[in-house]
Amino acid sequence: MIKHRDSIIYSLYGIICLAFILSYAITNIASVLLLAMFFIDNKSELVDKFKYIKTNKIIGLYIAFFVIQLVGLIYTSNLNEGLRRITVMLPLLFLPMVVISERKNDSCFARLMSVLQFAIPIIFVVLIFFHVFYDDRVISTFVHFTIEEKLGISQFYLVFILILPLYVSYQKILDKNKVLLSSLTFLTTLGIVFILGNKTIIILLFILVGFYFINNLKNLRKFILSIVALVILGVASFNIPIVKERFVTMFKTMDFDMEVIKTKNSFTVTKNTLEHRILINYLSFNEIIEALPFGVGTGDVEDVLKKQYKEANFKAGMLNNFNSHNQYFYEFFKTGLLGGVTFIVLLFFLIERAYHSNGLALILTIFFALACFIESYLFRQHGVTIFAFVIPLFLNQKLKTNHK
Repeated sequence: MIKHRDSIIYSLYGIICLAFILSYAITNIASVLLLAMFFIDNKSELVDKFKYIKTNKIIGLYIAFFVIQLVGLIYTSNLNEGLRRITVMLPLLFLPMVVISERKNDSCFARLMSVLQFAIPIIFVVLIFFHVFYDDRVISTFVHFTIEEKLGISQFYLVFILILPLYVSYQKILDKNKVLLSSLTFLTTLGIVFILGNKTIIILLFILVGFYFINNLKNLRKFILSIVALVILGVASFNIPIVKERFVTMFKTMDFDMEVIKTKNSFTVTKNTLEHRILINYLSFNEIIEALPFGVGTGDVEDVLKKQYKEANFKAGMLNNFNSHNQYFYEFFKTGLLGGVTFIVLLFFLIERAYHSNGLALILTIFFALACFIESYLFRQHGVTIFAFVIPLFLNQKLKTNHK
């Protein structure tokens, strides 16, 4: 066996997490190296790992979910797009298997979490510094110019990386472990969240604090802390221009009558992204029902959606080629009952396992399950990395803390 093998494995874990922000090419290379390291082990360890893989329901469901995508290729009309979908989702076949079955090392994991606690906010601070002082741009354009244009990543995916330093810093504050430094990283990371100005991220944070509030009704200290956190989130949300503008736009222009939404979006390119999602779900629903029980095929969803956008004259949909923006709908749309049900069952087992594992794993899985109602996370490689790597990474790990 390779000397310091565990350290190499956990170093690759760290590289994948950090490269997630900066370069998907590095993430891919680290993922392939991780797969290679899986096989570079002594015989007895390999036998034990394969025995574990054969009996683990979550690994089995990940593999089954990927195989179902292959089945969808058989009856898809757009084979090129179908093959592209398979390529994007390929990590589902091996990353969960490797991460879940690999030997756990508590000391290596503790070092990994300490590195991520500081490295993640530092990367964002450096990016913001270059954006403001080198590119000479205002902070309000950080998401569009640096995150989306330069790095090619949507802010929707970044929440799952930013949760890591938030959670670790918060737990260390409660444990009175390097309180000043942990408070600094916590507040810095929270500031980054508000600079991103993403409504989904902030709403999910409200939900998280709400759960914490309900869970600690009998603990006066934590009860007061959760109220303070809710107040801070609320005040910050409506006093930071980027965040305020996005919420005001959503609430001021929101309609609840489907006919009004359809008419409005057929005349102009609107900016209300919540309305866009409602309309996309509306246009998708009948197509999903008609395509049951098998779906339209792995590569045909976007073609069917484009046709629906054209028929409804959905201006923003045609301009931006929106995907389904709902992972649950997308799976039923693509591979019918088989794909949709398997995805939901897999999420159920992930949440159940996370509940018995640790708070961070539970937060990540619940965030993902909720966010899938408004985003097609598995449409892009970053979302697949979250589902295939980030969530499984924390399922069986021990987080040393005195607080849940």
